[in-house]
Amino acid sequence: MTWLVIFVITFIVVIFMILYLILKYEKIGYDKFCEYVLVLGAKILDKDTPCKVLENRLLKAIDYLNKFKDSKVIVSGGKGIDEEVSEGYVMKKYLMKNGIDENRIFIEDSSTNTFENLKNTRNIIGNIDEILIITSKYHLLRSKILAKRVGFKKVYLIGSEISKISRKRNLIREVFAIIKSIFLDW
Repeated sequence: MTWLVIFVITFIVVIFMILYLILKYEKIGYDKFCEYVLVLGAKILDKDTPCKVLENRLLKAIDYLNKFKDSKVIVSGGKGIDEEVSEGYVMKKYLMKNGIDENRIFIEDSSTNTFENLKNTRNIIGNIDEILIITSKYHLLRSKILAKRVGFKKVYLIGSEISKISRKRNLIREVFAIIKSIFLDW
């Protein structure tokens, strides 16, 4: 019985430590030139429309890409079971509609999770050691852990906002996603 109590207490402490790190990473921002920017995908509503979470990520990317005209962007996200087209396709379309030159945009559209987003992006850009990742604030910590795991040496982050209602649900989900990634995403 003692081992069970120790396990439960340890598990609770780990959960709170991860939650603390997620919240700490939410305050990170980056405002210098990086050659490659990766925008992580999220749900799309139809063949033309990103969900609000994804749109917020794309708006951050547009701000950055307008400021740093020599940066290139990888839009990363595959086609979900219930999606007509890939997230990457919708993201590219959205960026172009908002003034980003098509020649600056690369699509990674075969991934189904964050680890695959980063692994496939690594294959697209080759031996580049530096990347800027744009994703939702709650997702920054796991994105950085996985980017380091696939070989990026310098990882910079920009986080986008989400609604307060979604934030609570996603923070809880993210804690368990980090635990899963630590053990299974290799």
